[in-house]
Amino acid sequence: MRGRINDWLRGAIACGIRLAGVAFSGLLKLRLRGVEVNQERLKRKYSGPLNKSADGRFAVTSGSAGDPKRILYTTQRLRACKWIFSDMFARACRAFQIKRTSLYVFTSFEPDESLTSMLLDEVDLPNYVATLQAPYRVQRLPAIRALAAEYGATAVRLWILTISNPGVLYSTNPSTLSTFFDDLSQDWRESSVLIKHWRKYPKRFNSHIRKIARRLASAGSEERLQAIATSDTPLPIEVWAPAVEAYICWTGGYVKPFLDQLQKYLPSPHYRLIPMYSMSTETIETLTYFAHNDVYFIPLAPGVVYEFLEETEQEHLIKPGDLEPGKLYEMIVTDAYGLRRYRTGDLFLCRRKINSLPDLVFQRRRGLQYSFTGEKLTAEQVSLVFEQLRKQNPSVFAERYLTCVPAQPPDALPHYNVLLIGDRKNGQADLDSLAARCDQLLGEINCEYRSKRASGRLGAVALIETGTKEFAAIFSSHTGWESQFKFLPLCPHLIWNETKRVS
Repeated sequence: MRGRINDWLRGAIACGIRLAGVAFSGLLKLRLRGVEVNQERLKRKYSGPLNKSADGRFAVTSGSAGDPKRILYTTQRLRACKWIFSDMFARACRAFQIKRTSLYVFTSFEPDESLTSMLLDEVDLPNYVATLQAPYRVQRLPAIRALAAEYGATAVRLWILTISNPGVLYSTNPSTLSTFFDDLSQDWRESSVLIKHWRKYPKRFNSHIRKIARRLASAGSEERLQAIATSDTPLPIEVWAPAVEAYICWTGGYVKPFLDQLQKYLPSPHYRLIPMYSMSTETIETLTYFAHNDVYFIPLAPGVVYEFLEETEQEHLIKPGDLEPGKLYEMIVTDAYGLRRYRTGDLFLCRRKINSLPDLVFQRRRGLQYSFTGEKLTAEQVSLVFEQLRKQNPSVFAERYLTCVPAQPPDALPHYNVLLIGDRKNGQADLDSLAARCDQLLGEINCEYRSKRASGRLGAVALIETGTKEFAAIFSSHTGWESQFKFLPLCPHLIWNETKRVS
């Protein structure tokens, strides 16, 4: 009975969210009409002295392509970020007719210094309506964190998802979502032990946990929990969370391997992928605009002035309306929080135009490279080499990820380690031969690399196999890894040494 009542309330919330989506869509269309006037007004406003404020908290950037930065977030700024996400979510639910709008966010259980963590920080048990719409908001409570410490994050997430049966999943980076499903597939017994104990020893769990479970209950949750408790083999998501119909995550840049992996667990068209707008810790770079059953990414964040540099141009700034489809541009932003013509280092493809504004798809980071002795190895070069390796050895690299990190062992030449991440499918691979081929391809594409290898200043590439769970565990020791870690072809600020520790 509790589950049916909760679901009735969830249905009423969903109606409200879809109605809000109609209103928000109308407001966004009005903003589109006045975008040029608003950009000029903001330029005049920001030409004066900066209104500094020490009130707030500092969010730390990932440092994927440079040293991490500390960015000030006032209470007002955090509230604005939450509002932008809520606006996008309501418009997406309306545009794609999402039936069950309750949302589960894959966030860390422990607070950290990332912006995602700050946006999702909770002190007390949220109100009843909030837990119905957003069951993930219970995860920072001491009782749930204690469960995660005992059973593991994957087990607790499975427990929450099964009881609450949300309609939409969200993960900033698809790697977090993919790792969760990989864990379920590879370690089902460990991942399901919490639910087995919940069914077999209900009195073992304290009153706080039982209260949270009642808050999250949905129709059929007892039957779904029982199905998991009695199964020794992995069950698909349609068994334990049948209401899920969409998932939201970032799709730009280098995340394609994880998106491909997710198709195994959330195949289209049964599950809709809704791309997330581009956002860095420094600023919101684009907003999503839904039209004609399609998604556009437009530079229209509130309070941000946008300018652009062509990929090969370093001086002439271009207005958003003057961007040309088919060309790459670096985004330059100015805002009320201290950024003045800040070069984001992010390159976007202008895919098309809508209402005179460009539809911008993130392509890659500008300047993502590493150099021991002047070889200036770039992410683009590494990506091309990985593509060749996959074509030449499909059985070895199928459903496995590749990334390159510099290695500086104390008693050997500096060199690059290529990490082959994922479970081995077809027996023992000849890692030495594959590493030698990778080394050869890097030399063919980068003459300085070839020269430094020939002179003995660089050591040969090493190919290291590691499991997905092991790889994730290494980064779990780093604050904010679930929201901050980005799977790049080249990770220039991660050092992998012989003890398999990342610094």
